[in-house]
Amino acid sequence: MREVYIRTPRGYRWPFSKGLLVESLMNAGLKMEAALSLAHTIEERLKSRKRPEIGVSALKKLLVSEVEKAFGPEVAERLRRQTQTFEEIMVVEPHRKRPFSKGVLTRSLEDAGFALKEAYAIAREVEAQLRKEGVTQIPAEELERRVGRAIERRFGRSARRRYAGRHALVGEIFVEEKSGEPRIPFSKGILAQSVMAAGLSPDAAYRLAREVERRLREGGEAVVSRDRLRATVAALIQEEVGEEAARRYVLLRALRQPIRPVHILIGGVTGVGKSLLASALAYRLGITRLISTDAVREILRATIPPDLLPTLHASSFEAWSVMVGPQDLDPETRILQGFRDQVSRVAVGLRAIQERGARERSSLIIEGVHVVPGYLAHPGRGDVIQIPLLVVVEDESVHRDRFILRDRETHGSRPLDNYLHFFKEIRLIQVHLQELAASAGIPIVSGESLDRATEQAMEFILDGIQKAYPQEPVIEVA
Repeated sequence: MREVYIRTPRGYRWPFSKGLLVESLMNAGLKMEAALSLAHTIEERLKSRKRPEIGVSALKKLLVSEVEKAFGPEVAERLRRQTQTFEEIMVVEPHRKRPFSKGVLTRSLEDAGFALKEAYAIAREVEAQLRKEGVTQIPAEELERRVGRAIERRFGRSARRRYAGRHALVGEIFVEEKSGEPRIPFSKGILAQSVMAAGLSPDAAYRLAREVERRLREGGEAVVSRDRLRATVAALIQEEVGEEAARRYVLLRALRQPIRPVHILIGGVTGVGKSLLASALAYRLGITRLISTDAVREILRATIPPDLLPTLHASSFEAWSVMVGPQDLDPETRILQGFRDQVSRVAVGLRAIQERGARERSSLIIEGVHVVPGYLAHPGRGDVIQIPLLVVVEDESVHRDRFILRDRETHGSRPLDNYLHFFKEIRLIQVHLQELAASAGIPIVSGESLDRATEQAMEFILDGIQKAYPQEPVIEVA
């Protein structure tokens, strides 16, 4: 059954979710089991409709009607009076209106010093009360008072005063590289990103970033040097997580201004998770140049006709089928020869990209099946820190399931039947790549879990960067 969307009066739409209905029904007094059953019934009705979307008013009318049939007019009237979870509550500010957001309120409470669990509980309580009362629009000042009362009920007057006083901390903090140079605003999000690269979870990274901001504000600092900020962060990581995490943070900060640019090369056959890993590493390391070898191949295909280089115009695992040359080779040799022929063509473009990155002193990540040991050299190699990795999926059933899952996620835009038909060829190429990596001393990363692959790759990258430095960076606590 196809997906159904909810359309708002402002023209926005989002996927229908039973959870939205269940929450509305429970706000009206229904038990969880009854709410789930009714939400499922409505979901089935919506998915059987010809139209793929439903307006907020029509959905509310349908929900109230079904509740009246199943639970009577009293419950239906209670439901009708309240604001449903799929209806927007608008917060009125002096010069604009904005939708109420439980997530935004939660972050505001966290900024005032509440733990995530406490902040979410307060935000949820405030939202539930607004919806039960049927509020569709509320002045920002009234929302502030309601939040304050909810805080006081749970934690007392001092906690309410702390929340009200958070506005005293809105002055911007700026970070400067050196005295007299242009300054940039301090960002908790950017700091959290850099801390995650050192191995902290997202929650722990954001908590630490908020703590750093709190310490800076309490110290009354409007401008902080980059070195002092990093020393503060490293000291806090060492205090809360340990010396190893702090060392990783300091080393990775050095990557922002490396002695040489860093080129991370991620190879592996199709379906092992190279692209996801490359994106995760780019985010953690703050590397903005991310190149797929498939994109390089497409550019070459657009400029070189198939009759001139036929292997370039086939998939890497079926290049052998169009290869010009001896036909009496055994099947495995012919498959690998076709693969290597295509790799050698794409390698020309990859060498040019790497050489330019070396000249411009820019770090980059290249990922794709064409990243193969023996084809990675380029004239500027000595000017960069080159870190090659090979991603593999050892379990054949896990690897096969990846193609099926990807077919669902991309709605059939990737040729599932083709991948499964040539699955043996893909696995043969993986074995070949593993042998090349072993002989070249290139680290192998297991692609079965993205989280584990990211952590494993980060260890190899850190090791490669550290070897390039004359000595390990020292953590100096300010």
